[in-house]
Amino acid sequence: MNPTEATLLTIAIILLLSLVIYSMVSNKSAKPKSAASQAESLKNMLDEYVKKSQDREMTISENFEASNIVIPTKQYDMYDNSRAVEEMGLTQEEADAFVNDLVKAVQAEIPKIEASILKGDYKTVEEIVHTITGSSSTLGSGGVSSALISFYAAVQHRDKLDDLYVHLQNLKYYIEELNEQSAKDDHS
Repeated sequence: MNPTEATLLTIAIILLLSLVIYSMVSNKSAKPKSAASQAESLKNMLDEYVKKSQDREMTISENFEASNIVIPTKQYDMYDNSRAVEEMGLTQEEADAFVNDLVKAVQAEIPKIEASILKGDYKTVEEIVHTITGSSSTLGSGGVSSALISFYAAVQHRDKLDDLYVHLQNLKYYIEELNEQSAKDDHS
């Protein structure tokens, strides 16, 4: 039982005891229940509360934190935008500028992806991830592109929401890595 559940259980016990005492004091004319009957009633209510709190599913982020998953979950080579230079005929500077735009676009979509995962909205997650996967793989390979391809496959297969959340964390890791690399390249 985590500290939050323990606190809630303590509050529930205090409230139940208060209600029992209040009903005993306010209902002097009613036939008082035996101590054993009251204890049994209280035990049943507490058992019901414990069962409900145990049945409650943890949120995706709680599951993720409880799993102690190490990011990145997969190791990909560093993102390489040579595809944009070779296949699209861009200069290296133009390709680097597109990568900077890609980083900004992906970072703008991450909160939307996260909100959609938390809502269980596979359709929206799929649409967003599909769009940014296409953009990233057109420009290059490895890193962010590989993370997005893996993420998109997981969304298409309707993997558990917890697994999609792991893919999102992986994407965050690789987009930050690409952002840092782009910043280094700009200052070189």
